[in-house]
Amino acid sequence: MSCIGVTVAGLWTSPEAPRAIDASALGNPALLEHWLAALDDDTRLALCKEKRLATQVLLDTPVEILERRRDSQGNDWCRVIVPSQPSSLDPRGYPGWIPAAQLAEGDGCLAVTEAVTVVTPVAWLQELPRGRSLKLSFLTRLRLAHPVAKDANRVWVESALGRGWLPRNCVHLPDERFPATAATLERLGRRFDGLRYLWAGNSSFGYDCSGLVHSLFAAIGIALPRDASDQIETGQSVESGERRPGDLLFFEKPDDEGRLVVDHVALYLGDDRMLHSPTNNARVECRRLGGSRYAEQLCAVRRYLSTPEAS
Repeated sequence: MSCIGVTVAGLWTSPEAPRAIDASALGNPALLEHWLAALDDDTRLALCKEKRLATQVLLDTPVEILERRRDSQGNDWCRVIVPSQPSSLDPRGYPGWIPAAQLAEGDGCLAVTEAVTVVTPVAWLQELPRGRSLKLSFLTRLRLAHPVAKDANRVWVESALGRGWLPRNCVHLPDERFPATAATLERLGRRFDGLRYLWAGNSSFGYDCSGLVHSLFAAIGIALPRDASDQIETGQSVESGERRPGDLLFFEKPDDEGRLVVDHVALYLGDDRMLHSPTNNARVECRRLGGSRYAEQLCAVRRYLSTPEAS
């Protein structure tokens, strides 16, 4: 079984899609924060406008390799699908290209139920082989190495990079779950207030709009498609006036050819408030819907929490 062998890997639209400025995000280790710091407003926007980056995938996430290719610089790439990110682009999972150096194989890659999940915005995986430590994203899942004592302050895990430990207060053990409620979604989402938007971002180093809601719902055990254009096809349709906390709001606007397309999604918090990752070079925010351009662009409401009591 193949899986992601770096903290956060980008899935690119082709092996030729990355630019020189993206080099630090392509290696192993992936220097994600260095890469993000180097991007200015224009180079961030180009990830979207030029359709370069497709999505991101977290350490140890299983992937299926479909094809291998060498780019013009002699670097090896793999076309993969990510089963944990449903997409209409491929019924098997989200498709994209990843540097072969960022993939791993081995026992740490097994998709198992006995997994430890990072539930804080970031957590440090420590005492890896060769004394390495890695900063992991929210929702990274790693295999539990051995049972955890009640008073333990460390949890030992197996990863594609070897054995290490995570702070006990940063993770959920296999039998621990967040309540599937609107209050949980809001509490988790508000921890990312001020986080800068990243096109195709699907980690706590930067989310796009659909990546944020995809991750928040995954945290409470509800699997959504990766992209807003697919998310709108799921859940229960709700009239705009009947929306309640925990619903998703979808927005549309004309594309370059003048056709209305769904291009944004937000989490409804109640009392006319929504939480979202707005657009390029903006930041995750909570704001009023009424009186905004979003109120004019609202096209659909979808519900995933089954009862009012679940909010």
